[in-house]
Amino acid sequence: MKRVAGFRIVRACSAVIALLAGGASWPVPAWSDEAVPAIEIDATGSGTPFRHSWEQAFGSDRADMALTESYLRNADRTREATGFRYVRFHGIFDDTMGIMAPDADGHMHYNFRKVDAVYDGLLAHHIRPLVELSFMPSAIGSDVLRRDGGLEPLVHWKADEQAKPITDYSGGTLWYRANVTFPAHMADWNALIRAFVAHLEQRYGAEEVRQWPFEVWNEPDQATWVAQPKMATYFALYDNTARTIKAVDPALRVGGPATGAIHWVGDFVDHVMREHVPVDFVSTHIYANDPPDLLRLPKSPANTGNTVCDATRTARRAIDRSGHPDLPLYITEFGADWDIHNGSADRPWIAPWIAQTVHDCDGLAPIMSYWTFSDDFEEQGVVANELPGAYGLLTTHGIPKPAFNAFALLHRLGNRRLPAGSGDGDVLATRREDGVIAVALWNRDADRARDAHLAFRGLASVEGATVIVIDRNHGTPAALFEAMGRPVSPTRQQADALIAAARLPAPSPAVDCRRARQCDVRLAPESLALLLVPAQPK
Repeated sequence: MKRVAGFRIVRACSAVIALLAGGASWPVPAWSDEAVPAIEIDATGSGTPFRHSWEQAFGSDRADMALTESYLRNADRTREATGFRYVRFHGIFDDTMGIMAPDADGHMHYNFRKVDAVYDGLLAHHIRPLVELSFMPSAIGSDVLRRDGGLEPLVHWKADEQAKPITDYSGGTLWYRANVTFPAHMADWNALIRAFVAHLEQRYGAEEVRQWPFEVWNEPDQATWVAQPKMATYFALYDNTARTIKAVDPALRVGGPATGAIHWVGDFVDHVMREHVPVDFVSTHIYANDPPDLLRLPKSPANTGNTVCDATRTARRAIDRSGHPDLPLYITEFGADWDIHNGSADRPWIAPWIAQTVHDCDGLAPIMSYWTFSDDFEEQGVVANELPGAYGLLTTHGIPKPAFNAFALLHRLGNRRLPAGSGDGDVLATRREDGVIAVALWNRDADRARDAHLAFRGLASVEGATVIVIDRNHGTPAALFEAMGRPVSPTRQQADALIAAARLPAPSPAVDCRRARQCDVRLAPESLALLLVPAQPK
């Protein structure tokens, strides 16, 4: 791991290390008598704006999930911890939402009752939708089999078998068989968009709906779009959708291309500008384990080695090169891992990874939507185990994972960023509105502990400073879950005990902040700490 100027290793006996780590032990790092300068945090000025872009929105599975009790309970828990404003999910037009059906004469009718239930529920919980317009209702899609309800005349699958009716819906994707085809007739899609948006404004009011970004589709470069050629057909869908939305209300916000791995960003911006298609934001997705040959990130002196932020920076540059630097970039999905089976949100390394990403992505995008806030998630089927579960910050029973506690901790940072030395790679210093200096520090090393040495400029004292730590033994249910025998579906009593065990630790006195303006903070392997220095008397 790269060492950052300003950190020094302090000799400490193993007994003290074990005590500070709550009983854990790890190899004591080698140390040197050579003095290493402290990280100087300059609190003399007001700092620079530090927008909490990483907690503006969170992702979730599909619209149906928003009707479950556990989803809404976890949404409340996440909003309390992060103050997030928007949630994004797939499938507001899925067949299970029941929004379209032809009558006996072949005329299409709309039924938005279930859509209303989803949005009513979110708004009642003080959360707005970041509306992903997906997927294709089978009644108007180009899959003839699905459009006709899956019923076709008898056919012979094999020459030596009896004829059977076709009831195969395998033209869809994801576990719930989303229809990802092009519309059979674009006029039908446009009519749906027009009716949908008009209905939303009639029900919720134009001023409210104007605060909902409308994103056209989800990852058309991936398996959730089967029309060919992919880019050209998606652009046709986007053009029709954006123009239809603006025809209903020019003040509504619409954007795309919502691609994976920052694909098509430059092509999309070039297209909408050349064809004079409305666009209010550009959106794309990025995961830390996206393969390099998929991303093809150019080398840049600004790159940090953080895939999510380097890719976000590349997408931002592609927009800027188009001559429209005023177009905002929304990262409508990001995360450490796109593989649901890896259980990244449950692992201790995720907390310092999230902190590093918040640090490196600062100022690149006004909205970055982490995937996802809850394990109410069925893209690959019903989740088989409580932990590690799926991508969620919280399990279906509401048990916090280290990722949840990392977001909760970082939420306590201020909205003004303070200078923190010339190499502030593992530290984020901020000032809050209440005058408290909040400093996040982390250690991504899996094997070695270290001490961060901080010196504050512009403070009279650091007396009364407190620290909160997330590591392998604090802010995680792992130990108790193992002791319980890893229950697949915990009882309510077990879930309550796990929730208590995983709770974010309370602030404790920062015992190494005794000198006038200096603090040492012990960072265990794979840990995240938040140091809070009280506001200074005026």
